[in-house]
Amino acid sequence: MESEQAKYQETASTMTSLPRVTIITPFLNAEATLGEAIASVRAQTVTDWELVLVDDGSTDDSVKIADDVVATDLRIKVLRRPPGSKRGVAAARNAGIEAGRGDLLAFLDADDLYEPHMLETVLAAADANPDAAMIFGPTRWWYPDGACPDWTEPTDGLARRLHQPPRLLRRLLLMQDGHVPCTCSVLLRRSAIATVGGFEERFDLYEDQALWAKLFLRFPVFVTPVTLARYRQHPGSASASATQRGLYDRMGKHPARAAFLDWIAEHMAESGRQDFRVQWALRLARAPYVTPPTIASKAGWFTLKISMWIARRRRRVRRKLLRVFKLKSGVNA
Repeated sequence: MESEQAKYQETASTMTSLPRVTIITPFLNAEATLGEAIASVRAQTVTDWELVLVDDGSTDDSVKIADDVVATDLRIKVLRRPPGSKRGVAAARNAGIEAGRGDLLAFLDADDLYEPHMLETVLAAADANPDAAMIFGPTRWWYPDGACPDWTEPTDGLARRLHQPPRLLRRLLLMQDGHVPCTCSVLLRRSAIATVGGFEERFDLYEDQALWAKLFLRFPVFVTPVTLARYRQHPGSASASATQRGLYDRMGKHPARAAFLDWIAEHMAESGRQDFRVQWALRLARAPYVTPPTIASKAGWFTLKISMWIARRRRRVRRKLLRVFKLKSGVNA
């Protein structure tokens, strides 16, 4: 009790200045996991942060969990959505963005965890790359019940680089050549959000990728090789539920992606930002959703698959050559 009180007093003395980063955590009936998520933020190796817990209409004990932690840490606050406000994770995150005070923004869903070095890593990357509107890194796909082995996303040659727009839009979101950033492993500049707007509230799925698309289209992005967070895998997650209902398939064709690709086409037309490589990738990505499928659309889909296969083969060859070079030169792999 005394140590918590001492920490409370220490925190109070630092609240006169704005926090460097605002972390936004929406929650809805998350009593089983919210405490762990909050603890992972409080365990960060840097302390210059604020945590905005956005209650999206909870009826369980997650509200009490949030209120109890607020009483012991002034860096944490609870934001309750007013009656009649739009629900959903996108609207909740946007409300948290508006309520936050930091110039940098990070996100943590109530069932995920930050690694202790997460903020330290992304803040250092932001300082070293002032032109980057977005920093992201790999995420550990975490199966706490042991149903599957945990695995960490490979960076596929993207790490330690500042990527100019719109390269990642074309490669990650359209050609699906690499892993799309998980929301829990991202840092954004508020100034970039002010330019493009926040999360797209029209989407229940792809609300995160729609924001990444707006940023990838306009701004440089830096990728760190450091694993930043744990993405909890469980049957109650939004993606698992959508998969069970046939709305989402991470590895294949599904209705939610068709709507997302239509939105990208609309957004690019409205923004006036045209890039022939992006337009070509978008055309190929939309080919499987043409109804009825034409010879051209089938050929486009086949071309896309061949292009993705060639790109993966090239990266494998580069990695093998690099390992051979390191072994011959005596460099630690």
